[in-house]
Amino acid sequence: MIASLLGVTSAQAQMPGGGGGMPGGRREAADPFITSMSRWDANHDGTLTCAEWRQYANRMFTIADKNGDGFLDATEFQRIRKLEPIFADADLSYFDDNHDRRVSRAEFVDKPSPFIARYDLNHDCRVTRQELNGSGGGLSGGRPRGGGPGMGGGHGGF
Repeated sequence: MIASLLGVTSAQAQMPGGGGGMPGGRREAADPFITSMSRWDANHDGTLTCAEWRQYANRMFTIADKNGDGFLDATEFQRIRKLEPIFADADLSYFDDNHDRRVSRAEFVDKPSPFIARYDLNHDCRVTRQELNGSGGGLSGGRPRGGGPGMGGGHGGF
């Protein structure tokens, strides 16, 4: 049920998150945004857009809003953190713009994507394979850029 709401196939759900090899035999942890791409690339074209992020965030919100009141309280927000690795380090306060200790659908869905902020090198609200492989970080090595105001610079992004 949850996998279908997220648009995840059983093969995608079982895909390993492969980090790049490091000198000395160490492996760098995979960026959760990179490993989650297939779950929010709605048209499966390899380009991730702001619109696709909003669709994905909307699905996540719907799954987590158990009582259907249009808000996520701390308990419901925990569900998102457990279901999706890119939200594992997310904090409710990052999304809670009006500081009422709950997150509305608009606060959650309309929050800019830390993934887009990190990898969208030309700021067109689209992350292409070239940008992922580009000098700004991503799959070719190097650390991703920081996410911008209020977003962590680590892999979690929130």
